[in-house]
Amino acid sequence: MSSNPDFDRWYAARRMREVLRPKSRLETFGSTLLNYSLVSELADRPGKVRVREGRLEAHPPRVVVPDLDAITAEGFGEEARQYLEYLKAHEKSLRILSYGCHLRRDNFSEQILTGRTDAVARQVRDAVLERNDPFAAVLTGEDEPWDVSIIELWRREVVRSAKGNIADLRAHGGLFEEGDE
Repeated sequence: MSSNPDFDRWYAARRMREVLRPKSRLETFGSTLLNYSLVSELADRPGKVRVREGRLEAHPPRVVVPDLDAITAEGFGEEARQYLEYLKAHEKSLRILSYGCHLRRDNFSEQILTGRTDAVARQVRDAVLERNDPFAAVLTGEDEPWDVSIIELWRREVVRSAKGNIADLRAHGGLFEEGDE
């Protein structure tokens, strides 16, 4: 790790690689438990690799709508007021999704193995594939700060899932209009 924690976090997020992505996207109407395995090389012990396994709970997305009635336009011209009225009339197109997650240390384990990172990651991937878990991910990343890789996994899954979540919400209640994604 460097003397700059901001750089370390950025570096860890960018170095995270998905060896195996979850087969399923994040659930729209319930929480999703993502089971992760993170393989990382120990910087101070050549030939040693740490495997961390745990669970990330991703909360279902919430629809966030701006409160346009609370906006006042004091000192603005007629055009601004008309535009605000337009936005109020098209409120559904301003909806966004808000995702949350909860890192839990239950079912958390770690072990030190001898081998190369890529070889150990393949072995872990093969073992995970045998379990046929649609919400399992195998990652490689930095050993410290390792948990940044888990948050980056969550971020990528949010991006990957958003379009499908919007389609689900549209189909079950009209919370989004066509073209809102």
